[in-house]
Amino acid sequence: MVHPAGDSVWETWESVFLKTTALGDRIIERTLSRGQHITRIAFVPRGGLYMANVLSRMLGLSGDQTISLGISKYDRERPMQPGNFKVGQLPDASQVAGQVVLLVDEVHDSGRTAEWARNALAELGASTVFMAVIHYKPGANATGYQPDFYIEATTGWVHYPWEPIDLLGSIYQAALGAQAK
Repeated sequence: MVHPAGDSVWETWESVFLKTTALGDRIIERTLSRGQHITRIAFVPRGGLYMANVLSRMLGLSGDQTISLGISKYDRERPMQPGNFKVGQLPDASQVAGQVVLLVDEVHDSGRTAEWARNALAELGASTVFMAVIHYKPGANATGYQPDFYIEATTGWVHYPWEPIDLLGSIYQAALGAQAK
């Protein structure tokens, strides 16, 4: 499905679930037909966390086969603008070396996060890295890399159902800041 140019996309929890399971079906169909076996799933928090839960279950991967890449370009003060990369916890080579990794995130926009994550996984020794997203923005892609699996192409801003929860996080962080003074 392609959304008209510039139209915002509004997702619900149900629509994200349905699109994630459709994505899982595509991944399963293609990897089985090509004799490929995904052995790890890596996700970019926060958007990829929900997807990793659903996809890991569909692929029969357990918790020890699920990898979090603690990277983010999200800026709470300017949520609709990309920030600089912040790097937190990353897996070690023993979790990744020789593995076929499915990297998941909710959206592939500029492609910078996917590029950074793919490079990090390759440096840790992954034999193959596939990328899967719900939304792909080909016009915003600054890397020339297209995800291996996606459900929808769009040029508009995508609103996910977890965004309203961010307001609570901002209030909590402000309260912590006020307590520290």
